[in-house]
Amino acid sequence: GEAEAARAQAVAEGIPGREDEIALLVRNARQSKAVRAAVGSKRYWREVYVAAEVGDGTIEGFIDLLYESPEGLVVVDYKTDEVPNEAAVDAAMGRYSLQGAAYAVALEAALGRPVARCTFVFVRPRGERDIDDLPTAMRQVKERIPELLAALRATP
Repeated sequence: GEAEAARAQAVAEGIPGREDEIALLVRNARQSKAVRAAVGSKRYWREVYVAAEVGDGTIEGFIDLLYESPEGLVVVDYKTDEVPNEAAVDAAMGRYSLQGAAYAVALEAALGRPVARCTFVFVRPRGERDIDDLPTAMRQVKERIPELLAALRATP
């Protein structure tokens, strides 16, 4: 069951004794609207590796949860940041929006299918937020690829 899985994961991660916390975070994720929508869609995939050539670079990563909605694909990413209020969620979205948009860019390039939404599920405490303007965020990712590649090449 859930308790045994949480205990096994705590041991695997080298944090024995924290299985109650892990079980709570899993429950919070499972109760989110995004996860319920994914399961309800009947077409969802967990831990999806995506890689695609975009411009002169490659975007790659693992998507926590991907599902099909009538509007298109939906990316779901779990976050364990402490977000006790809206200001904390806003700050987290500032950090993560380009990551989610990069996943959307890679998916569209690899599959030739539209990504309708990217949702971040925060599990401390439970809450979720979509990237407000995904097309603009995706455009920013594409525009920044040369700059990001130059920064990587300059790193010793």
